[in-house]
Amino acid sequence: MRLRVASTAAFVSLCCCLIFAMIYNRTARGSLLNDQVIDLQRLCRVSADYADAAALSTSESGAFDAMMDTGNRQGVGFAAYETDGTLIASNRYYVTSANAAEQSDFIDALGGDQSVTRQTIRNRVYLYTSAQTENGLILRLCEQRIDPTTLTRKVAGLLILFAIGLSGLCFVVVMLLARSSDRFSESTRYILEAFAEGRFDARLTGVHGAHARWAEQINGFADRIQKQINHQSTRNQALSVVMNQMQNGMLAVNSDLNVILMTPVARSLFGVHEPPEGKPVAQMSKDVNLETIFRESIGQPGVYVKDVAVHEGTTGRSLTPLKLYISPMIQDDKTVGAIAMIEDITEIRRLEQVRNDFTANVSHELKTPLTSIRGFVETLLDGAIEKPDMARKFLNIIMMETNRLSRLVNDILSISKLESGDTEVSNERLQLDRMADNVCEVLKLHAKDRKVDLSINEQSGPIYVWGNSDRLEQLLMNLIENPIKYNREGGSVRVSVTASKENANVLVSDTGIGIAEEHLPHLFERFYRVDKGRSRAMGGTGLGLAIVKHIAVSMGGTIEVHSKLGVGSEFLVTLPRYYPSDTEMATDEEDDI
Repeated sequence: MRLRVASTAAFVSLCCCLIFAMIYNRTARGSLLNDQVIDLQRLCRVSADYADAAALSTSESGAFDAMMDTGNRQGVGFAAYETDGTLIASNRYYVTSANAAEQSDFIDALGGDQSVTRQTIRNRVYLYTSAQTENGLILRLCEQRIDPTTLTRKVAGLLILFAIGLSGLCFVVVMLLARSSDRFSESTRYILEAFAEGRFDARLTGVHGAHARWAEQINGFADRIQKQINHQSTRNQALSVVMNQMQNGMLAVNSDLNVILMTPVARSLFGVHEPPEGKPVAQMSKDVNLETIFRESIGQPGVYVKDVAVHEGTTGRSLTPLKLYISPMIQDDKTVGAIAMIEDITEIRRLEQVRNDFTANVSHELKTPLTSIRGFVETLLDGAIEKPDMARKFLNIIMMETNRLSRLVNDILSISKLESGDTEVSNERLQLDRMADNVCEVLKLHAKDRKVDLSINEQSGPIYVWGNSDRLEQLLMNLIENPIKYNREGGSVRVSVTASKENANVLVSDTGIGIAEEHLPHLFERFYRVDKGRSRAMGGTGLGLAIVKHIAVSMGGTIEVHSKLGVGSEFLVTLPRYYPSDTEMATDEEDDI
């Protein structure tokens, strides 16, 4: 490219110089010849006038000799002719031409005109002009002149040499300029390639001369483009993080209902495993006609809401309920597509079901003792109160049902506080092994009445946890009381408090009736009873184990159960262990003293 440009520039320059040389040659040759003729004619006319003034004649040789001497000094040939062409006299510079009387300048002089004759004699060019004096003589001048063609040819040759030199110089200059331009173009191409590859920090460096200003402008453009791209990239990255971290999925389609965006959550909900971009939205689900839904949403203003259900989902259930919130995408008052937010409402449906179940269970649990109390009160009012033995029996039953209602209300309040995240309780350092021992002492009388052997196995040394004293006591009470209630006569309950480096463990095992395997996953649900009749007979509310789980979780722990029907059960509560400081240990020793 650089060589072609330089060659073209040199060729154009050479052509221009040659054309100029040709024009100059033609113009200069004519001009030079014309100048020579005019000068010679003027000299001839002056000489003729001078000859008339001197009364030039053969007898006045003194005047004629003076003219000849003047011609000799000026290098101009002078000659005098009779009108018949006879040569009278001439000086030494005059070159006699053959048949002077027949030359055009001689003939024109006889007619009163003046002209110039150009003759080549012995390879030399001579110019002749004649003028007639008043006394009838013909004065003829002769002067050797340089051939204008030869002169202009020399000048043209010099011009051609100059043109060749100028063309060479032009070639070199253009090559250097083109080289600089090529370097600038190459640097610019590098910048464009770098931007195309995502390297937006590339800039033009080391550019000097005429391209420095262009390089500065290009670097300025690159700076603005980089800022805009970085701003857009940061914004896109933020949007991508937000959409990918959202629990809800996003699905966007264009006006042709082809997918342009589908987040990982949406792909998971619809069970799409291949890249969906560019594919029809109808292919995104086998269970839902998404194409029809999107067409309906595009034709309606505002947000279009649709409930659907799909088999492929994150829950692993047979059907996953989804709610679609679809809005059309408007650009320049024209609908260019639609975007849908996809919400998995499985948990919402589950919570709704839990709420309904809770309401039904609470209503049922409250209705049973209230019905019993109302019945016995009516019986007493009907006359049983007049019979002391029967009245006492009915009042004891009423008291028992009232206590049951009180426990139910207290348990409902407790689990409501735990589930609502009520943290407005005072936490402190608690000695787990001591509290477990105290609870066992309280329940030993109950165990004795049930003919169940209750014992506790403690690890040597105190074991501390961090929590609320009332809640931890409620956890231990429910955890230990349950196996006493549902144990067989002559059975046993073993409480073991142990600790590892990080955790404190409470293991309660019994030799009771055990729990069937199908009941274990639901054991910690509210109002769930394995044996409903026996549970109510024991005064249970169905909330004890749910309360135990919530208290353990609120303290950062876990609970698990292992049971075999007819053999017994094991409940293990694991809580984070707390290590008291030296100051706290010293305070404990002072309190013990």
